[in-house]
Amino acid sequence: MSSRLPNLIIGGVHKAGTTSLFVYLSKHPEVGASHIKEIGYFMPLREGNPLPPIESYMSYFSHCTNESYVMEASPSYIYGKEKIAEAIQQQCGQAKIIMILREPIDRLGSFYNHIRSKAMLEENVDMYSFIQQSLAGIKDHSKQDYFTRGVREGFYCDYLGPWFEKYGNDLKIVFFDDLKTRPMELTQEICEWLGLSTEVFKESDFTVENKTVYYKNKTMHKMILAVNKKLEAFWRRNHSLKKKLRSIYYIFNANASSGETIDSRTQKLLDEIYTPYNYQLLKMLQQQGYKQLPSWLTESESKNKKMLTEAQH
Repeated sequence: MSSRLPNLIIGGVHKAGTTSLFVYLSKHPEVGASHIKEIGYFMPLREGNPLPPIESYMSYFSHCTNESYVMEASPSYIYGKEKIAEAIQQQCGQAKIIMILREPIDRLGSFYNHIRSKAMLEENVDMYSFIQQSLAGIKDHSKQDYFTRGVREGFYCDYLGPWFEKYGNDLKIVFFDDLKTRPMELTQEICEWLGLSTEVFKESDFTVENKTVYYKNKTMHKMILAVNKKLEAFWRRNHSLKKKLRSIYYIFNANASSGETIDSRTQKLLDEIYTPYNYQLLKMLQQQGYKQLPSWLTESESKNKKMLTEAQH
């Protein structure tokens, strides 16, 4: 068995395209990807629990040989802050870390629709009630369920500080906006950062992965999800076959619904909640030398100023 451990980790965030980027980078001949995408090896530390034996982690990379990078992607790592950032250094050395960020309200809506499409919520939990319960649990750090995580996981500035402290230039922040609109260019930019050739990709490599799809038959969907999870390592090795079978499955059991949307009143409330955090993130990234930032970040400065002015009157 290979004794290699990852030196390239996609560490966050949920519903921001981590699966797609994992698949794109895995197509590079100098990147050896883990058997399955979301290992979560370091997540026990978040709850103060010990890590599994390191050999169990190594087993996910047993097929990797002489590639320049060995990669895994676990989008919950970002939320472990210094506990996970330090543990990765101790176990894997100075790895390269990628965090993908998505506009928080958009991410929250996608997060809800995703867990709903995976039959992880009761049928009577609609978007509005989910967000209200999530808002009520913002400060309850004793729980790590879907409700308490929903809104809170969009406070990116609360989590990124320790990662910048530990990794500096070995941490790269990218944005879902770019992954969605120019996936090939962004992947090539990441390869340049990694010191890898950018000439290995073709346009057909860049399909959307882990897309949220609603189902017609809940029982069938649960069964397919279970089979998909059990065979994930096989699908990673046979991605073209997976895409073909997935297309056939969508014909029989995919629902045309695009999911629920956030109503305008809740949207306004969330915008007021997230604006100060987005502004703090803007300043943090500017201090780190980031210049090309999405509009939801650049506009947070004027929004935050307006909110402060209104609060004084």
